[in-house]
Amino acid sequence: MAPQQPVPNTVLDPLDITILPKPFKNPNWKPAARRNKNLKQILQEANRAQAALLNPPAPAADAPAAAAAAPSQAAPKPPTIVGATFTNIESAPSLHPARAHWCDITGLPARYTDPKTKLRYADKEVYKAIGNLPPGNAEGYLELRGANIILK
Repeated sequence: MAPQQPVPNTVLDPLDITILPKPFKNPNWKPAARRNKNLKQILQEANRAQAALLNPPAPAADAPAAAAAAPSQAAPKPPTIVGATFTNIESAPSLHPARAHWCDITGLPARYTDPKTKLRYADKEVYKAIGNLPPGNAEGYLELRGANIILK
């Protein structure tokens, strides 16, 4: 069989916008040659910026004269940074109490505990879902939370 030729449609052909020129597209446009930086590069730049702020570069012309004038003077130590920075995430523990109970099914804050399965739940829809769980699935949820009981 020979391939079929498309039948021209007199109603739709004048409305076809795919054949019209698109003046909003610039034919000479090319994407920028900028590449994304990874975390290591970002941290190195931040460290260099901090070091530049803490240790400003000495003038190059006066450096040999100053070193010859006072050879016994050692270079001052850079001050240590205390507190949280971009590269140091150590900080004091939070004084806000941690939320202790989360829903075992949805992960939302849980206000209730099912007395039969000991699963924590957030609302009545989750309670209905807990009631429809097949036997043994409640123990799987408790195992994920680390509250399962293993009898030997």
